[in-house]
Amino acid sequence: MSAVIDNLISKEEYNIYVNEYIRDEKLCELASLLEKEDDNLETYFNTRRYKSKFLWVNILYIIERMSYAKRIEYIPFLIEFLQDVNWPVFRYTISSLMSYKKTDLVPFVEQALWTAYRDDDEMWIAGIARLMEKDNIKQQDFKNPETYDLLKYRDF
Repeated sequence: MSAVIDNLISKEEYNIYVNEYIRDEKLCELASLLEKEDDNLETYFNTRRYKSKFLWVNILYIIERMSYAKRIEYIPFLIEFLQDVNWPVFRYTISSLMSYKKTDLVPFVEQALWTAYRDDDEMWIAGIARLMEKDNIKQQDFKNPETYDLLKYRDF
């Protein structure tokens, strides 16, 4: 399967690393193929492979076209796009994450908040707080009620 995907991506109209104007049917085709692959994060969604941060949106477009069950696997990865509000994918990532059921999203948000706290990453906490505000995630939604208190460490 990887050879098929690699062959497609080598073509300009499928090249997610350099082409910001990939047509929807091409993205759907890539999503269908990538959904069957196990190592997308390191192989195809590795952000270092992209010509610019503006092209990271191709990752979001592809994930959105996958089945919901597969999309759930990418929640932790997508939450990492909230680490910097200046990244071009920040706002779109929030919109994308809001398409998940709250019960599927909250455990990953909780885990990310604790990771951001341990990493002393106040900007990431602030990014997660923006998602929580937009998606109406409250203290009672968390398994550990102390998680909500971590928001006081956000930098804006």
